[in-house]
Amino acid sequence: MVPFTSEMTDADLARLARMFDLSTHMYPKQRPNPTSPGVARLDHFSGLYLERGDADGEWVLEGRTWGRPAAESVHEWHLLAAQGAHQLDPTVKMPERLPTPPIHIDERPVEEVQNRRFAAFRRHLVGLS
Repeated sequence: MVPFTSEMTDADLARLARMFDLSTHMYPKQRPNPTSPGVARLDHFSGLYLERGDADGEWVLEGRTWGRPAAESVHEWHLLAAQGAHQLDPTVKMPERLPTPPIHIDERPVEEVQNRRFAAFRRHLVGLS
């Protein structure tokens, strides 16, 4: 959750919409809309929601998920939300990035992978299975 302060002008809304591909519905046509003023999809089960704060001019960008995203993905979404809020409110504190773990690549010879992959098929062809 990233709280921030903004007058939320049309220009502010347009900036958030561009940054997050945010679908907004700030001005309901017939009656007040009980849903959040904006939502952006993060993955298949997760979204970033723009919510009104307790007082005028207070807003919150909140991530919600119904899936089980990796902790690294959740942290990246938090960074993204903080960057967007920081563009509208320079007092928003930016969270620190997680250290990047080294990437381990299992190196195997191509022949070994091919042999294992087609071993059952080869045994069938030569009549061993």
